[in-house]
Amino acid sequence: MLMLNKTDLHPASFILNGIPGLEDIQIWISFPFFSMYVVAMMGNFGLLYLIHYEDSLHKPMYYFLAMLSLTDLVMCSSTIPKALCIFWFHLKKIGFDECLVQMFFTHTFTGMESGVLMLMALDRYVAICYPLRYSTIFTNNVIAKVGLVTFLRGVLLIIPFTFLTKRLPYCRGNIIYHTFCDHMSVAKLSCGNVKINAIYGLMVALLIGGFDILCITISYTMILRAVVSLSSADAQQKAFSTCTAHICAIVFSYSPAFFSFFSHRFGGHIIPPSCHIIMSNIYVLLPPTMNPVVYGVKTKQIRDCIIRILSGSKNIKSHNKMLRTLGHTMEFPNHTNLDTSLFILLGIPGMEQFHLWLSLPVCCLGTATFVGNITILVVVATEPALHKPVYLFLCMLSTIDLAASFSTVPKLLAILWCGAGHISASACLAQMFFIHAFCMMESTVLLAMAFDRYMAIYYPLCHATILTDSIIVHIGVVAMVWGSMLMPPYRFLIGSLSFCQSQVIPHTYCEHMAVVKLACGDTRPNRVYGLTAALLVIGVDLFCIALSYAFIARAIFRLSSQEARSKALGTCGSHVCVILISYTPALFSFFTHRFGHHVPLHIHILLADDYLLFPPALNPMVYGVKTKEIREKVVKVFQKGQGTGVKACE
Repeated sequence: MLMLNKTDLHPASFILNGIPGLEDIQIWISFPFFSMYVVAMMGNFGLLYLIHYEDSLHKPMYYFLAMLSLTDLVMCSSTIPKALCIFWFHLKKIGFDECLVQMFFTHTFTGMESGVLMLMALDRYVAICYPLRYSTIFTNNVIAKVGLVTFLRGVLLIIPFTFLTKRLPYCRGNIIYHTFCDHMSVAKLSCGNVKINAIYGLMVALLIGGFDILCITISYTMILRAVVSLSSADAQQKAFSTCTAHICAIVFSYSPAFFSFFSHRFGGHIIPPSCHIIMSNIYVLLPPTMNPVVYGVKTKQIRDCIIRILSGSKNIKSHNKMLRTLGHTMEFPNHTNLDTSLFILLGIPGMEQFHLWLSLPVCCLGTATFVGNITILVVVATEPALHKPVYLFLCMLSTIDLAASFSTVPKLLAILWCGAGHISASACLAQMFFIHAFCMMESTVLLAMAFDRYMAIYYPLCHATILTDSIIVHIGVVAMVWGSMLMPPYRFLIGSLSFCQSQVIPHTYCEHMAVVKLACGDTRPNRVYGLTAALLVIGVDLFCIALSYAFIARAIFRLSSQEARSKALGTCGSHVCVILISYTPALFSFFTHRFGHHVPLHIHILLADDYLLFPPALNPMVYGVKTKEIREKVVKVFQKGQGTGVKACE
């Protein structure tokens, strides 16, 4: 009996169950997790490359930042890939030893991050309080030694966790209600005495977190005293500005850490387990995601180096001079014909200081667009059960959304990240063609989807015979030809204009009216044709969509059963949401460009960007959430690697 217990109470593997209570929406939770992980990887690898590449960044402050980036990379890579495997493929099994290894890396590098933040606080203290001795105190040798000590401190304090966890008997099952192997989550499965684990965990948290926070507090107290003693307000502001990025990093790191730590020990009966686990994942995701963004936005040297590398300019001063010259060109037009072989996309005028911040949601929406629409296309292509008119139209919509996104997002990010607004006249016209053509195609496909819903509800028995594959292909071709056919006149109308005011387009992409406003000739033909094309496409499509839904509403309200009405309306919910997401910013942007002269320019541009960013990102989510068939098939496709169906997953 004793031998049996000894064998059974040490499981060969654990089951990481993900987020309890939220199993049905875990695949949707994975999208922000995946987006943040991609941003974290790109941002931190970018910082490491930049600090290695740029001699001007070979300073103590940036060496500590490189340590922080390396720590963040290991910390989030220890947990997030496994969490995504749980969400996407239901790969929940993890070996006992693998669990201990993950626990070791997770806790070691979270402790190391705290230590690096403490070292960065000491760095700021020495830089402000002893500026003349700064370079002699923090030599390369000293930086390497304190970095090694910080790493060894984490290793030596975390190694006992593995032995304390391994000695425990496990008789409460092997299911860990978490996305990764956290010390206390594993210990709670034990039926033995876990008091030693709890006490040692608390002691380590106080030794690392408590000591580091104490040192950070003392450092900033001394910094504050030194800064306040400065006589010049400019000097005070400059000294404070060197600390803002580090303060933001401290807030991003310690806020979720404190919540996760104390809720695990003292809020077990009050805070839901799902909240615990989400906050734990935010703790390992938020700092790696935000630290590169914060330091990129708040640190001038890093911003300048990014601009210099990505723009190919060897001298950052010449780049800034060029931007100032462009600004003067906008303010003081010389009324002489300009060389129109090159335009400059300015971005969002009046919000230049926020460009790097704005790039974060743009990058996340771009990633969500790519992942979501590719998922829709793969699922519909691989599942014969989804080869129906509504899903084939959805594939058309996803293809158009991907193409429209690729026409704008790469250039938009180049402008927001490094001010790379140069675009040739031919590239500008090509971008204009693709953006407007795909927007018109999307409107036509939304009309086709409204017609599909009308046929499905009004003539359900004839639906499959009317909307055959051949008819659907013809509708797709008509949408493509109709959207493309209206665009060539734009090229000739713009080609006939003379540009004598400026080459600077105050926008993030080449929009027709934004380019036309630079001309000093008669632009009435452009305005009239633009309005006519919009009315022909959006006006007619909206009228037909409204007519379809009027017939749908009449058919639904004739049904005697309340359940039948609800079911019929439910089939239209996704399409109605997509129409609202697509047409609301489009109509607002269209009318404010032509009649909203009192609306600030940056509002125009933000709404125009919303129109091109939000529908492609949200359409797959709306259809995935609202359409039961797609939800089930997405789970089924992701489970094929394990040979299980949806029922097995449940």
